[in-house]
Amino acid sequence: MKPRHLALALVVLATLLPFVPAQAQWVFVARKALGRIEHMREGQQGGGQPAYDFATVLLDAPADRVFTVALDMARKNRSVHVVMQDPAQRRFQVAQGDRTATFNVVPFGDDVSQLLIAGHAGPGEDATTPRVVEAVLRVCREMGKHCQVGG
Repeated sequence: MKPRHLALALVVLATLLPFVPAQAQWVFVARKALGRIEHMREGQQGGGQPAYDFATVLLDAPADRVFTVALDMARKNRSVHVVMQDPAQRRFQVAQGDRTATFNVVPFGDDVSQLLIAGHAGPGEDATTPRVVEAVLRVCREMGKHCQVGG
């Protein structure tokens, strides 16, 4: 190799080296987030205020597949009924009495997507937090993905 080509190769390599650790860190963070279920509650149940419970997880699966699996599971579940579905937006809603849950699937790439479930309980009903977290876990199990509730 000519010294000029060798020098050019070294310059190119030297400029790319800072990006390799940054990309490796991003991949490490993304892998740690996959399958980790996060949940939160917004609002108060008492005093007539509506409360919303949210659970979300990143899955290493295409968004269309996650949406299809979740919707099929909801259709087969005799304790709830599907009250709205929008396949183009990968969103559907189920109801059980005064409780509702809205499922959204967001693509983050070809093979990574986020499942978000927002639950709402009617006046005088128990919080939906356990139900939305369990719904995420059921979708994970159905898809053969290992998911766990974050700490």
